[in-house]
Amino acid sequence: MKTLSKLAVISTFLFTTSVFAHGDGHGEVDKKKILQAAQTSAKALTFKDKGMSVGKLDGSWNKVAKDNFTIVEETRDGILVKATNAQNHQTLLFMVSKAGKVMEVKDEKMFKHEHGHAH
Repeated sequence: MKTLSKLAVISTFLFTTSVFAHGDGHGEVDKKKILQAAQTSAKALTFKDKGMSVGKLDGSWNKVAKDNFTIVEETRDGILVKATNAQNHQTLLFMVSKAGKVMEVKDEKMFKHEHGHAH
């Protein structure tokens, strides 16, 4: 299961599409919804390990402002959101579906290693 999940995340990152628009003609992705999903996920991960590769996050993620969450790129399967926590000097990458569901959360250092470059 872990290998399948890892493969899905890697393939998601590899196929980029046009910036912030669905390819199926349904209009723009709701950027606020995507950012809110990432921020809510970061807060939830301070309470419990939800099976994401980052595990349980330290409590400082509860205080990371919305402005520290930014959309990096849109892929065929989702939106990549980058979040920076100045308190603990950690940067996370959230893969969020276009419907607003967080599919994976990775530490940027781990993502660079697997993906070959940073965003």
